[in-house]
Amino acid sequence: MDKIFYKELLEAHRDRIFSYACYCLRDREDAEDVTQEVFLRLWKHGGKLEFENAEAWLIRVTHNLCVDQARRRKTVVTYLGRPDEYAMEQLTETSDSWTNPELNLQKAQVRQEILDAMSTLQEETRSVMLMHYFQGLRLQDIAQTLGKKTSTIKVQIHRARMALRLVLETGAEIPLASKRETG
Repeated sequence: MDKIFYKELLEAHRDRIFSYACYCLRDREDAEDVTQEVFLRLWKHGGKLEFENAEAWLIRVTHNLCVDQARRRKTVVTYLGRPDEYAMEQLTETSDSWTNPELNLQKAQVRQEILDAMSTLQEETRSVMLMHYFQGLRLQDIAQTLGKKTSTIKVQIHRARMALRLVLETGAEIPLASKRETG
């Protein structure tokens, strides 16, 4: 792989990869290990990768490594639950945190409520929601990453939003029908 191309990809995507791994694994050290492994794999196997396709490839590799890591830790049930404190600090840092600490606290509380509600979703659905809303990935990129149709991802996000709304408004558990994974 070309060193300059590798460096460009590393600079452009390392924060997103690390952030996604933090959300998935809820452990900073594991996230660092996964991030390092992702870029090692990029160095070894990314020689024919084009810059436009790199993000989807990197997210797919990160997702797969996070799933593998979670299985090794035997925490598949809680995979993608509440992020660790470092991830929450990164999430709550805003430009107005110094000028309006009360607003920052409210935002942090809302984010925490959403993340708590997301822990009631199925593993893959949480992952899709994190990729779309927290990582800012396009639906097409998520579909490519997970090897699914874009329409399937749209339906999954729609159902997850309805389920989250129910949980947030009523505090109820998600009905079994909403927990079904789409394929």
